[in-house]
Amino acid sequence: MKPQIKAIYVAVKDMDRAVKFYEAIFDVKISSKNERMSSFDFDNITFLLFNPKIDGETISSGNNVVPNIEVEDVNKMQDLVKSKECKIVLPLERIGKYMLFQVKDTEGNIIEFYQVEKS
Repeated sequence: MKPQIKAIYVAVKDMDRAVKFYEAIFDVKISSKNERMSSFDFDNITFLLFNPKIDGETISSGNNVVPNIEVEDVNKMQDLVKSKECKIVLPLERIGKYMLFQVKDTEGNIIEFYQVEKS
């Protein structure tokens, strides 16, 4: 069997704040939630929020993993994340057939949003 990515998680400092942010970004309610781990279940992948403090772990935030999220309208998404007072770390730009930008979420994780330009 070939490896398949079925889930990805990002570390959070404040679960309630992170859930509120991602519910707005994904425009969907969280599938399950507790103080340690919360999840958003999509067709092919589960996006999880993990609070390492609950397990006594220390995880430094950074940009070693950047979830890439495809959206229908990258400009609309950029407006939404700006309204959440998130810092844009890579301004909207075109790279090949993609329009994309990166933002620091409410927990300090870098997330990329992109739209595929139609030919």
